[in-house]
This record gives sequence, structure tokens and C-alpha cells, in this order.
Amino acid sequence: MATVYRGVEKIVAREAKPAVKEKTEELAVRARSRLGTHRSSGNARIETSMGKTDGFVELVDPGPDGNALAIEFGRSASSEHGAMQGIYPLSHAIGKAPS
Repeated sequence: MATVYRGVEKIVAREAKPAVKEKTEELAVRARSRLGTHRSSGNARIETSMGKTDGFVELVDPGPDGNALAIEFGRSASSEHGAMQGIYPLSHAIGKAPS
């Protein structure tokens, strides 16, 4: 019978953290590359952050005209700014962008 020691999940998380950070940065590079192809990225940028065990890649477009959702997914012609096709920087980074 196997023995599982108390606190083993903390040890595993600590050991995996460098790999999580490396993968987070890899995804951010892909997303930045895709965002850079957009003709007008404005203030939009890709940021990374680390939690206790997870890494996060975020598309950030600050300010009153922030359009992170429109940059990722596009918007319809009925919006006040008109139609725009999404460029899917985050979806592209993880290999899930629509074709």
C-alpha cells in the first residue's frame, strides 16, 4: 500500500513552479507576437502574473476605451465603433484560435 505524506502537494507545487513560469512566458511571447500584428494595438498589452501555483497571461487594454474583449473576439457592426474582426491573441497562444 502506498503512503502519501502530509504536505506533499506543497512540495510538488514548489518543484513545478519554474516550469509553470516558463510556460506562462512562452504563451505570453506567442500572444504578444499575435497582438503585434494588429494594425492599431493602442494601449493594449499582454501581461503575465504568477499566483501560488498558477501562471496567468492577460490581455490588458486600460482606459475608458479599453477593448480587450473586442481585440480578442471582435465586435458586431451594431456597436458604436463599428464591426471589427477579433485577432484572438490569447486563443492563438494556446492553440485554440478559430480558423
